[in-house]
Amino acid sequence: MAGALERIERQPDLVAPGWALCTVRPESVEFWQGDRQRDHTRLTYRRAEGDWVRELLWP
Repeated sequence: MAGALERIERQPDLVAPGWALCTVRPESVEFWQGDRQRDHTRLTYRRAEGDWVRELLWP
């Protein structure tokens, strides 16, 4: 991020004037791993005290 900001400050014409930067900081993320027998594995990762905690949702 810092490197990109420095580059934009050095080259202000690098991006269009109307563009904006948005940052997303997720609190949780869920992943599904498919299975041919429809016995999917579901995992969730959530933030807890600055670290990620992994939890098995299914099976």
